Amino acid sequence: MDKVLKKDCGLNFEKLKKTITRLGTEFSKGILVPVFTLPIVGMLLAFGVLLTNPSIPFSKIQWLNNFGVLTKDSLLSIFINLSPIFAVGIASGMTKRKKGDAGLSGIILFFIFLYSMNSFMKIKGFLITGDLRGTGQSLVLGVQVLDMGVFLGIILGLVTSYLHNKFVDKEFEGAMRLYGSSNLALLIGIPIVISLSIFFTYTWPVIQIFIAKMTNTIVSTGVFGVGIYGFLERILIPTGLHHLLWVPVELSAISGTGVVDGQYLEGVRNIAMAELSSSTINRLGPGAVYLTKAMSKMFGLVGAALAMYRCANSDLKEKTKGILIPAVGAAVFAGVTEPLEFSFLFTAPILFVVHAILAGIGMAVAALLDLRVIAVSGGIEFLAMMLPAGVKGDTLKFILLGFAQIALYYVIFKFLIEKLNLKTPGRESGEVKLYSKEDYKEKNKESEKSDKIKNIILGLGSSENIKTITNCYSRLRVQVKDLEKIDENLLNTTGCSGIVKNSEGVQIIYGLSVQKIKKEVCKELNIKDEE
Repeated sequence: MDKVLKKDCGLNFEKLKKTITRLGTEFSKGILVPVFTLPIVGMLLAFGVLLTNPSIPFSKIQWLNNFGVLTKDSLLSIFINLSPIFAVGIASGMTKRKKGDAGLSGIILFFIFLYSMNSFMKIKGFLITGDLRGTGQSLVLGVQVLDMGVFLGIILGLVTSYLHNKFVDKEFEGAMRLYGSSNLALLIGIPIVISLSIFFTYTWPVIQIFIAKMTNTIVSTGVFGVGIYGFLERILIPTGLHHLLWVPVELSAISGTGVVDGQYLEGVRNIAMAELSSSTINRLGPGAVYLTKAMSKMFGLVGAALAMYRCANSDLKEKTKGILIPAVGAAVFAGVTEPLEFSFLFTAPILFVVHAILAGIGMAVAALLDLRVIAVSGGIEFLAMMLPAGVKGDTLKFILLGFAQIALYYVIFKFLIEKLNLKTPGRESGEVKLYSKEDYKEKNKESEKSDKIKNIILGLGSSENIKTITNCYSRLRVQVKDLEKIDENLLNTTGCSGIVKNSEGVQIIYGLSVQKIKKEVCKELNIKDEE
């Protein structure tokens, strides 16, 4: 009787890795909904600052000045209240259907959480009276609760989107019809959120201590920490997980807290935006050194593109220039770097690693020179914010450092392209093109498929051990010369659901994809695929 060997019950690290990557990608897409509002709000806030700048002649016109004050005060509210914005944005951004309903559920559950935590803390006598600064408690939309910052919005957004996706297709009939779909998700969410408010009442103070220690660690690393942050922010781009890095650094207490004009704020970006609009502050705070990540977008990639153009074949230079100029423009002005960065990844991955290193070095040097600017996206946002700021920031010095980065990128990229004969755009015959994230993902899929087929062959004892390959409805049937050479552990990493050994060989259970797998194995072995 055949002995079926099931896969080991331990962790499948390859599957775990793919799950984490998938969840990270989904989260990255969802968090972009609230994140994309920040540059727009920031630019309009800078416009309000411009109208109130005493060095600008028309700021003396009273009605214009009043309009500027009204503009900057109203828009600053966004950076003060990011938590509910993230709750709604992530809830709607991560759901697949009825996004509006999910967003509404997000804000409803947010209010329920606030008042539930406030009520429970009142019952237990945990509420502090007087000045709340430094106590770990704060007023969120007028309700006193533990200060969870932007993390509260992220957590509730994730909970809402999960419940919505799980129950949105669940419908009831008759009198219960009202309680199906989005309403069912909300009904289930209410007791969960109330329970979470009680849970975090006890656990969040411990997390606050951890955040405080992390803040001290980040601050103590100084210039080195800024450089590492800049490197990681770029190197994580292909995975989409860079949002998990910069969101807490820029928008939460992890990077520090501050008080501007009596308003308590968390996160270097929120603090800098408040300082930008303040009439009592003459210079951006030291945390602004973490807000220079756009340097490589606005300057470094210009040098990289120039190097690629200069290294292109002479007969393809014009075509190369034609595709590089709009790509550079998108990076410089809007901070859209995908066409250039994913072209590195597709044709010469080493250049992307070098790019990430140089981006980190650029931020470290800016921190070493104590350059304080708000440069997190592209040139349009940078100039819109920093020109009205005047002497509050180091705009001119930052631009001069940027030109130095252009030269550094150009020299290093040109050397590597020529020395390693890298196939950047214009150095191959045929179509000259840049590559997108989709191209990169497709290339990775092909690479993963190739690795899987190779592992199947190696698991069967290599090509020399294979006699014949056929398949049935769900199994790959392989006759081998020596059963002892079969590596079951390796075969278990190829996605099979079981292995069956017999006297003639082995059967590997792949399900309905087995025929496609057999074709790929035969192709890799360069043998005829017998249908």
